[in-house]
Amino acid sequence: MTRLVISFLVLTSLLISCNKNKGNGTDVFNKIYSNDNIPPQTFSIDPNIDNIISGTNGTKIRIPKSSFVDSSGQIITSKIEISLKEVFTKQDMVLGNLTTTYNGKPLETGGMIYIDAISNDKNLLLADNKSIQVALPTDSTLNDMSLFSGTQDSTGINWANPIALNKPLADSAGISMDIFEKTTNIMYSVDGFDNPKDYPDSVVNEVGRIAWEGDGLKITKDSTFKIGNYTVNFHKQNRLLKWNEVFTFQKGTNNFNEDKNTHYIFELKKLGWANIDRLLDDPRTKEVELITSIENQGDFKFVYVTLITQRMYLPGYQKKDNTFCFSHNDEEPQELPVGEIATIIATAYKDDKAYFAIQKITIAEKQTVAIKLMETTVEKLKADLKEKI
Repeated sequence: MTRLVISFLVLTSLLISCNKNKGNGTDVFNKIYSNDNIPPQTFSIDPNIDNIISGTNGTKIRIPKSSFVDSSGQIITSKIEISLKEVFTKQDMVLGNLTTTYNGKPLETGGMIYIDAISNDKNLLLADNKSIQVALPTDSTLNDMSLFSGTQDSTGINWANPIALNKPLADSAGISMDIFEKTTNIMYSVDGFDNPKDYPDSVVNEVGRIAWEGDGLKITKDSTFKIGNYTVNFHKQNRLLKWNEVFTFQKGTNNFNEDKNTHYIFELKKLGWANIDRLLDDPRTKEVELITSIENQGDFKFVYVTLITQRMYLPGYQKKDNTFCFSHNDEEPQELPVGEIATIIATAYKDDKAYFAIQKITIAEKQTVAIKLMETTVEKLKADLKEKI
């Protein structure tokens, strides 16, 4: 746990010891800022074959067969449910309380994901000798990025154990985007139809499901089988075909769609939160004096203040004079990029009501920002975040 989180927990403890009718920090994190606000995507996989899954925001994950074990180390062979959360927007970082610091220093993020696996209502682990490969989409790659693992507690997330990505688009193992490409060696025909465009939808959908299951079906010889009342013929090809070459499958809905974005590529050896980051590397970064004061702070036992920019989300620290800054103690200077557009957010919760203030600023070398918390609803607060940051 970083010194920042320790300081934050001490601060929370002190604040909670005050007058009970002024709310507390637990409500802020349980009822407003929680990663439960980020809906998971779920995928069912057969762990006995290699699998490739693709998130709605472009994350690609390759899962080799026999990768998961239970708590006793037994390899899982029954169906597995994979849960994936993708975090690429400022709104998701704020609502999920996914701050970006490492040992108290600001991080620039290239994206975050959460991966979990369950079988028969039991949480699974990656086997000791297994890893899964991930391609994280990005609109522009940054140099000197590292893979951080995250541990979450009641107040936020702690990023730790950075592993450098030696190349912007590949890790030290030199993983290629090719491994995330679903391929098959089949073409097919349906008896009674001369034109593939006339194939019944039920047949096209089922063939699409079969062909792109796992990392794509590969057959050793031609075969014939029934789908409903239709006879379907699989014809083995001498080379592997990619999705965009097998045009006759495009009519169906159960298909794999290729994503064209640039990616950071890396391996994971454990499940949970992962983040591609680097320490703040902006030539505009200077020691600044950015102070935030809450005009009606005395009305609340606990106020949570944060600052978000395009790539960073920083927790505030309450100074001895009750103002807030964005370092992790009174003595440590704040280091922020002067001229960067940022948003300061203050939140409190008492009497089952949310209170909120938001102020957009341009970071200067010396400035004081005064804001006042106003009563709102959790729903309106979330809508304001989406609209204003």
